[in-house]
Amino acid sequence: MSLQFCWRTTCLLTTAAALFISIAAPKAHADIPDENYQLILEHLLTTVMPPKLDALHGATSDLADTLEDFCSDPDEDGLADARGDFHTAMDIWQEIQPWRMGPLVANGRDQHIEYWPDKHGTATRQFRKLMFNKPAAFTDPVKLSEASAALQGFPALEEVLFDDAHSNALTSASEDGIFLCQYGSAIATNLVTITDELRDEWPGFAEAMRNAGPDSMDYPTAKFAATDLYRALHEGLLIISTQKLGRPLGDGEKDAKASRGESETSKRSLRNIHHNLIGLLAIYDGKWGDAGEEGKGLAALIDSSLLDRSFRLNWQTVQDTLADLPPSLAELLDQPDGYQKLVDLQGQIDFLTTLVENDVGGNTNLGGGFNALDGD
Repeated sequence: MSLQFCWRTTCLLTTAAALFISIAAPKAHADIPDENYQLILEHLLTTVMPPKLDALHGATSDLADTLEDFCSDPDEDGLADARGDFHTAMDIWQEIQPWRMGPLVANGRDQHIEYWPDKHGTATRQFRKLMFNKPAAFTDPVKLSEASAALQGFPALEEVLFDDAHSNALTSASEDGIFLCQYGSAIATNLVTITDELRDEWPGFAEAMRNAGPDSMDYPTAKFAATDLYRALHEGLLIISTQKLGRPLGDGEKDAKASRGESETSKRSLRNIHHNLIGLLAIYDGKWGDAGEEGKGLAALIDSSLLDRSFRLNWQTVQDTLADLPPSLAELLDQPDGYQKLVDLQGQIDFLTTLVENDVGGNTNLGGGFNALDGD
C-alpha cells in the first residue's frame, strides 16, 4: 500500500504497523544528559528560528509597501498584488504560529498578529461598527495598536482584502474604499512593528533558554526548557485537530461549516495547516527550509533509527494528503466525499499526535501525557 495515496486513518495505521511503530505507552528510558537538551535548544532557537522571524518581518514590510502603493492608485492589479503579498506573509506566519513560546505569546502578541479562533464573532461585530463610524484613529497604526486585537492583524486585513463585498469599493476609491484602504494599510504597518519587536526580543529569550541551569530564574535545567519545544509540537497538532479541523467539522456532516475554519475568507484554511506542519516538523527535525540541519531537533534524542524513519514517513503521508486537497474548506466540503476526507485528515493528525505523545515524548523524556490545551 502506497504511503502517498493513503486517505483513510486505517490506511495510515496499517502503514505505521508495517513500519513497527509502537503506539503503546512509552517505555522508561535512561536519563538524558542535560547538555544534549542544551544542544537542541541552541540549534532550534538561535539557528533555526531567527531567519524565519526575519522573513516574517520582511514579508509584512513588503505587504505594507504594496498596500501603500495600492491605496495611492487603486486598481484590480494592485488589489491582486496586495492579496499575493498577504498570502506570502500568512504562509510564513502559519509556519511560525505553532511555536507559541517566549516573545511569540508575550503580552498576547500572537493574538495581535492573528485573533483566532473567534468563537463569539467578536471581530465581525466590531468590524461592522467600525465601518458604520469610520473613526480616523483606525487609520493610524499607532492608535490602532491600542485597539481591540480583533481589529488588528491578519484576520482583519483578510476581511479588508478578500471579502467580495469590499472589492468594488477598494478599486473605485469610494468613501468606504478609501477608509478600508487606509485601515488596511494601518493594519499592515502595525504588523511590521509587531514582527520587528518579535525579531528584536527573540535573541534574549533564546539566550535565557540556551543558558538554562541552576543559575537561571526561569529554566532550572535544559530539559525543563526543552519541554517548551515538545509542548509546542504536541499542542500544535492538538490545535489543528480540535480547532482548525474540529470546529468546521462540527457534530456531523449536516453541522459542518467551512466558515468556522481559519482564514476561510481568503480560502486558505487547509493551506494554513500545510504550513503549520512545516513549522512543527522543524521542531522535530532541526531543519526549516534553508535554516538549520536535519536531525538536530528533537530527533537527535530519538534512539531508534526505525522510529525516526517511521515518524517522518507518517508525517509526509499527512502532507501528501493535504497536497491532494484544495486550500479551501468550502471547496473541499462541496465535493461529494469532502466531509469524509476532512474526517480522515483529522484522524491522520490525531495519529501523529499519538506518535508525538508516545514515541517522541517517550524517547526524549519530555512527554508527560499532559493535554497542552487543558494545562493538565
